[in-house]
Parts: sequence; C-alpha cells; structure tokens
Amino acid sequence: MPGGDFHPYLFVIVAAWVLVCALGVVALKKVMYSAVAMVLCFLGVAFAYALLHAELLAVVQILVYVGAISIVVIFAIMLTDVQSGGLRLFFNRQAIVAAVVAVAAAAAIVAAIVADDLSEATAKVRNPAVREFSRLLFDQYVFPFEAISLVLLAAIIGAIVLARGQEERR
Repeated sequence: MPGGDFHPYLFVIVAAWVLVCALGVVALKKVMYSAVAMVLCFLGVAFAYALLHAELLAVVQILVYVGAISIVVIFAIMLTDVQSGGLRLFFNRQAIVAAVVAVAAAAAIVAAIVADDLSEATAKVRNPAVREFSRLLFDQYVFPFEAISLVLLAAIIGAIVLARGQEERR
C-alpha cells in the first residue's frame, strides 16, 4: 500500500464482518433487521476503504450509502405493511440459477486473483485528491451522478405510492 502500513489481519476481520452482515441482509426474516444488517454492511465497506487508505471513498461511502440509500430503504420499509417474509420468498425458482451464477462469479474472481501478480498492481494504486475526484464527478460523470439521484427519487415516490395503495385498501 502507499504508506506501507496495510494491516491484513484487520482487513480479514472487516471482510468477515461484511460477509456476516451481507448474509444477514438476505437471511433475516424481518425486513427491518435486514435493513439494519445492510447499514452495518455498508459501514464495514467504509472501514475497508479506510484500511486501504482511501479516506475520501470511506467518507463518500458513509454519506451516500449509510446516509442516503439506507434512509430511503428504511423509509420504504416503514411506509409499507410488509414487515417480514417467509422462506418461500427467499427460496424460489430463481434461487438455483442465482446460486450457479454466484459460484461462477466467485470462481472467476478467485481465478483472476490467483493468475494476476498483485505486487505490480499495488505499485500503481492511486489515491485521488478531493479536487481531482470532484472534477471527475461533476465534469465527466455528471450524468450518472444525476441519474442516481433520479433513481433515489423514484424509490421514494414508489414507497409513497405503495403505502398509499395499501392505505386505500383498508
């Protein structure tokens, strides 16, 4: 790493934390518990960025994902009546295909890591400054940035429509 003080043991702990929280997102029956596990997963990713000396990405991860996206998801959960789901929602016809795709993707990632020499890659790692990052975000990537804001707005409107539809059915 750039400073030479990368701590692999801490990274393994954070990676295990993220994996456990990600399993909690998909395995917990209560939707609100899954949302809390998602927030903890996002925090773990932010800690991983901090361990990799990408402080700007860690702060952006906390602001955007923990702050904005998690709040939108929690509002959507609170505005709907569905608070828990059975196993039939988790295990369906698509679960077998998804499992095969997940195992194939994991195998491809492991093969790429094993086949590549990571010592050369770490020498080329760049940590962009805030000025360079903001220039890229607001000049070159302004359309995807605005598209994400429209997706978040659509999620909020969808949650309101779902809540209003359930309210009218009563």
